[in-house]
Amino acid sequence: MSPAELLQAAPWVCDNRGMPRQFEFADSEISRIHRTTEGCSIEFSAALISERQGIETQRRYSNGLRLVLNPCPPALAHEAQAFGLLASGWLQLGEQRLSTLPVPSDFQAETLCLQLQFANGLQLQLGGNSLRCEASAQALQVELLAC
Repeated sequence: MSPAELLQAAPWVCDNRGMPRQFEFADSEISRIHRTTEGCSIEFSAALISERQGIETQRRYSNGLRLVLNPCPPALAHEAQAFGLLASGWLQLGEQRLSTLPVPSDFQAETLCLQLQFANGLQLQLGGNSLRCEASAQALQVELLAC
């Protein structure tokens, strides 16, 4: 089953505590983008996570989410500037545009494209053939407070 088919069949993926979680690009904050032996690591200081519990959905920020893109693009021209609040973002898989990703998830495709639109106007388009979305077990969760 392809990632797109999996998302359509089961839009909420459960973590190890049995609670479905989704990462939302918009309003999340990237702390850094850098190369690792695993690929291009995109680390979040505040990732917006929606979690369904029964009929209610809770939204919280997590400091332990990262995306790993493979292969790492040869030149990350704006790598040093690529941090801060995201106005929007999405993963393009063929015709499908995903603005939320299950946590955890792993996408494989001949070509996929990660689009990041920062609140400061910077836009990044990163291509690859696999993207992994993962959360650290030690991540801190902070409630979303709206005034």
